[in-house]
Formats: sequence, C-alpha cells, structure tokens
Amino acid sequence: MLLDIFAPHRRQCGLEIHMGRLRDSLSLPLPKQRHPVLMNAIFLWACYMSRPGPLCQHETHYLTRALEGLNDALKHAVKVVDIVQASCLLSMYFLCNGRNLEGSYHASAAASLAVQYGLHGGITNKATAWASEFNTFKLEPPKDAVEEGERILTFWQVYNLDRCWSVVLQKPASIVDSRNAFNSINAPWPQPLEEYEAGRIHHDHHFQTIRMFFRDQPSTVPVGFSTLALRAKASAIFDRANQLSTSWDPRVPLSCAFRDDIQILENTIARFIPTLMPPRQLDTTAVDDRHLLIVTHTLVHAAMIHLHYRLGQDDPVSYDKCRQSARACVDILKHVSDADFSFLDPIIGPCWTCAAETLIRELNSIEASWPLINSSDIRNEIGSILYALTSLSARFPVFGFSAAKIQKRLADL
Repeated sequence: MLLDIFAPHRRQCGLEIHMGRLRDSLSLPLPKQRHPVLMNAIFLWACYMSRPGPLCQHETHYLTRALEGLNDALKHAVKVVDIVQASCLLSMYFLCNGRNLEGSYHASAAASLAVQYGLHGGITNKATAWASEFNTFKLEPPKDAVEEGERILTFWQVYNLDRCWSVVLQKPASIVDSRNAFNSINAPWPQPLEEYEAGRIHHDHHFQTIRMFFRDQPSTVPVGFSTLALRAKASAIFDRANQLSTSWDPRVPLSCAFRDDIQILENTIARFIPTLMPPRQLDTTAVDDRHLLIVTHTLVHAAMIHLHYRLGQDDPVSYDKCRQSARACVDILKHVSDADFSFLDPIIGPCWTCAAETLIRELNSIEASWPLINSSDIRNEIGSILYALTSLSARFPVFGFSAAKIQKRLADL
C-alpha cells in the first residue's frame, strides 16, 4: 500500500527506480532485497504524501528506521546505490520540512558517496601510491542494463539535488566537475528506465558531459534530450548562473572575461530553450513528463533571474532581462492545473519566490515614480505566483511561509 502511494510521486522526490523490480524484491530472501534504508525512506515519503490522512502519524517511525538503517548501511558498506538514493530522499524530506541543516547534510553525504563510488563516471579505483587496502570504494559490475541504468539515474538524482538546493541554501555544491579525470562528470545523460530495459544505453557519447553542454557550439549528437536529461541540464544552468552572479564583486568593474562568461551562459540558454516542449503544448504530453517540463522551464527562467538580478540594480539591460524571465515564470503557471501542484518537484517553490521578488522590485520602482503608472498587471502577476505558492504549500507547508513573506512585502509597498 505504501509503495502504491509513493509510486506516482517518485519523480517529485527525484527518484527514478524500476517499481516492478522494487515490488518483486519484497518477496525475495532478505539479502537480495533492497536495503532497508531505502525502503524505509520510501515508506517515510509515502506517509508524508498521505497527509493529512491517518498514515502520516507513522512518519516519525519510518524516519527513525531510515536513519538507523543508514547508520547500519554505512557501517557495512553494502548496497551503496540504495544508500545514495535513500540519502537523497532523506535530504528532500528534511528540506521540504524546513529542516535545512539536516537536508544539507544528507545531500552532501549522498554527493560524496556517489562520487567516491564512481557514479559520476570519473576514473576511479585505479592504481595509486596509496595501499590498496584503503581503496575499498568499488561497485560490482551491474548485473544487467536496468541495474546499470538505475546507477546512471541515481547519479543524476544526486546531481539535481546538489546543484539546485546548493543555490537555494547558498552553499558550495558538493560535486566537483573539473578537467581532472577523477573529478570530471562523464556519466551519460539520463534516459527513461524503459530505454535501459530495452538495452538502449548511449555509452558512445559521454565525456565531460556538463562541460561539453556549456561549450558555445550546438551538439550534433542526438543524445541528451529525454525529459530527464533536460531536467539535469536545467540544474546545470541554474547552478552556473548562481556561480557567475555570486562571483561578481560590485566594487570591481566588470571584466571582459566576466562579460564573456555571461554571454556563453546566455548562449547556452538560448540554445537550450528551443529543445523544450513549448508551454502551450504541455497538455499534450504524458503527466510525468509534463511535471518535469514545468519544473525545467521554470528553473531556466529562474537561472536568468539569478544571473542578472544583482547586475540589474544598476544595469537597465540586466534589469529588463530579470523582468522578462519573471514574466516567463508567470506564463508557465497558466499551464499548471490545480492537480499538478501535488506532483511538482519542490525546487519550483524557491524559483517562484525569486520571480515574485523580481516583480516586487519592479512594482516598487513603478509606484515610486512620477507620474504614476498603472501597476495592476504586475500585482496580478504577483498574485498568480502567490496562488501557486499557496497551492504548493498544501503539499509542502514550508512554502506557505514564502507566500506570507511576499504578501507582507506587498502590504508594505
């Protein structure tokens, strides 16, 4: 029953897992089942998703069991992929409950383990000067294409969590992506599990996956366009925009190199957006894909806001780009139904909040001007975001606080 509750929400939590195999594993001998830490993290989320139903009273029970299972799993270093998946689920649970320190801790732990065991596709477990007894971080070869696919999907689950929530929490990302062979992200872009099950894994076209994406040339390789891959690319853009924005010191004149970096990212975004299904066509796609695409569109526009928000204090061009991106976020809301709010990735909440802040800045500027300009359209746009945040808070109450802060800002104008 708990698995049935969880299944429709697994993408909302970032978990891509073969649900048929997961169910079947429950009837296998204990050593062949998925690790209890993962199962209890899933049951925790099922109870959370059942709010305000009676099952939610068991959240504390499954949270305790998941945390105890995590300690046991780390002690014996078994079923590492299960540990990484469970750590991501625990992180998301804490973040969605406003327990940011715990959420940050488990996200960092998941990222560290994923890289330590080579899920990022970097060169690992090679001979070094260190004694081999210290180099015990090694996964057995996958048994089949589905298991290999789940490992790839698990890395991107960690990547999305690390890149997006590090921006929100204003902390450095944990996963390094350098030219160093050990640290380079070489994992192939994620594909739907059905493709892995059919044996279609794109091994031939992945090297410095993220770095190649940001190169100022369109890719000629027809890979990396699944909705899962598009979501991962949006995470990369979101993080890169934040890196550039926070690296700017307003006391120092903008350098040519910094302007070039901004232009490269804007070029990447300009190439990326046409690869997404237009918002007006979202109703024609499968429900799970629609939810992913809504979040992907919103992340990219929020990235543009992050990129230009600080510059927009003095630069009219950056100011206008922020306004346009905030309105793009509002336009996407026109294609979000009331039923969708229960299935959206919670990262969308902070994105809506930054769009609202941008519109409030514009509203403040207009209402302080003379002669007075009609601001009703902007207030209506902010109202749309408030409605979205309030609707999202029915599933994730933490975003009710975001809506309340925005309402107070409006009241103070």
